[in-house]
Amino acid sequence: MDKLLEIKNLTKVYREGGQENKVLDNVSFSAERGEFIVFVGPSGSGKSTLLNLIALLDGATSGEIIFEGKNILELREAQKANLRLNKFGFVFQFDGLLPEFTVLENVNMPALIKSKNKKKRAAELLAKLGMAALVHKMPPSLSGGEKQRAAIARALMNEPTLLLADEPTGNLDAVRKIRIFEDFAALAAQGITVLMVTHDTHAAQFARRCYKIEAGKITPA
Repeated sequence: MDKLLEIKNLTKVYREGGQENKVLDNVSFSAERGEFIVFVGPSGSGKSTLLNLIALLDGATSGEIIFEGKNILELREAQKANLRLNKFGFVFQFDGLLPEFTVLENVNMPALIKSKNKKKRAAELLAKLGMAALVHKMPPSLSGGEKQRAAIARALMNEPTLLLADEPTGNLDAVRKIRIFEDFAALAAQGITVLMVTHDTHAAQFARRCYKIEAGKITPA
């Protein structure tokens, strides 16, 4: 397989009131194209910080993030924004759908940011996720699981190579959680690399690899 991402000695330290809080401590791992990797840990373990650093939403204290052969921490801000728009997809615990727009319009928004209108692709993505009958529904009428699948479709709109998911099933029941885990596994099988952080240990059953994250360190689970 082809290595897409390599994290080398990644450390994040927050300094507040003269004190240091090491949220990530010398983390290293790599991800191949088409891998589904899960990081399991409790609140405050550093898992969201890890995703935020990879997504270039926060700066690292030290270490490297090698994506497609380049250390992306060295990029200029405009280059980082371009990478997030074109190469990364994001799914969060809260779906973030805009209630005044239809499901189809919500999914199409990342394309509109690039001054493109790809409603046909948006409809195809929703259909692949079992949402074909709901494209013209408004988000408030959807179930929690349906909202998250719409959010996944939106994250895939600009054809990312890396999908970052932060507690995407935190508000779902057991049945709907499994459906989302299955969706991520299917996306990985299609060649998209999926990194998910969660406190739900059941996610490991669907991933190729699982790490435990605790006190800013990761170990194979």
